[in-house]
Amino acid sequence: MSEQEIIERVQKNVDSPTISTDTGLAAARQIGDVAEGENVRWAIAGGIAMYLYGSPRLTKDVDLIASGNISLKERAPLTFGGSNYSIEVGKYKVDVDWIVRSDGYAKYYQKALAEAVLLPNGFQLISPEWLLILKMFAGRQKDYGDAVFLLKEKDLVDRPKVKENIVGVAGEDAWLATMANFRRLCSLADGRTDEPGKYFVED
Repeated sequence: MSEQEIIERVQKNVDSPTISTDTGLAAARQIGDVAEGENVRWAIAGGIAMYLYGSPRLTKDVDLIASGNISLKERAPLTFGGSNYSIEVGKYKVDVDWIVRSDGYAKYYQKALAEAVLLPNGFQLISPEWLLILKMFAGRQKDYGDAVFLLKEKDLVDRPKVKENIVGVAGEDAWLATMANFRRLCSLADGRTDEPGKYFVED
């Protein structure tokens, strides 16, 4: 990488800084209040959810999955369904992706939302199993890294429930299409890449 390329990459990250968890949750609360006033259900997903489950990874935006659209003026539509909003929290402007999937993954998101956990602070948070599943479907390198983190955490992900969730939504064929990737991630999490992890789901 040339010196100019380094400068350009650093500047790009400086121009798009990470946000604190408190700031992200405050933005979620603001947009969530609007949603609740319109009887739209929503839950925390993405990087903020990862942090709440113990990940040290920073995030630049807030991902919320929802049962429908809301009346706020959007910044831009999301290609897979939903809208991006810019929410002001103090001196910060926080990007919020309000995800209402309209593609082939919609039924997974709907089920993840239906099974979200209500936290004492009033936030809804998708379960670790559903967060893992959505990360696998997203398929970016950082998503796989997040999936491995979730699988490494002691007593966090109920591995057999991952299969149960996928089969419950889309049947055995959907699980068979996902199984090899899930097993690879389990191997990475368990520190074994040449033999099945002890928590693999039976075929």
